[in-house]
Amino acid sequence: MNKLKLGILLITIGVFMLLNTFSLVSDNIFLYLLSLGFLITYIMLGAREHFRNIGFLISASILASIALSSDLQRFDFINNLGGGVFFILLGLAFLIILFHSSAFENWDWPLYPAGALIFFGTLVIFLDNSQFMQNLNYLNYIIPIILIILGGLFIYFRGNNR
Repeated sequence: MNKLKLGILLITIGVFMLLNTFSLVSDNIFLYLLSLGFLITYIMLGAREHFRNIGFLISASILASIALSSDLQRFDFINNLGGGVFFILLGLAFLIILFHSSAFENWDWPLYPAGALIFFGTLVIFLDNSQFMQNLNYLNYIIPIILIILGGLFIYFRGNNR
């Protein structure tokens, strides 16, 4: 990391920590402002011009999704959905990162964490809100056993393909 990036990052974090210390901003506002600081740094350093700027965009989008998830929990409908909303918003943060990565050669990597997080969030929402699934305690034993068997099969067949 060059000195310009490091200097901007340290000043941004220091200003927001000082504001939070004096209780001038609440925790969620602090996260939004910190996210905005990372986004402004990303834009000031050239945005999609250089692949190395992606770290600022990743930080900005993840912090914004955490703050948004916390804010959305105030609504009864979202709160009743459970913790899956957090994972879905985190997955959407990686789709924002896809905007940056699409300009470069390795553009598709954000799809993998985004897809996994959105799928997991949807699964958590379904499992939290489904009476049918909540009463199936034996799934706590069956799912790990299935995962162990599948992992063993992948390892076994990987060795035979050489």
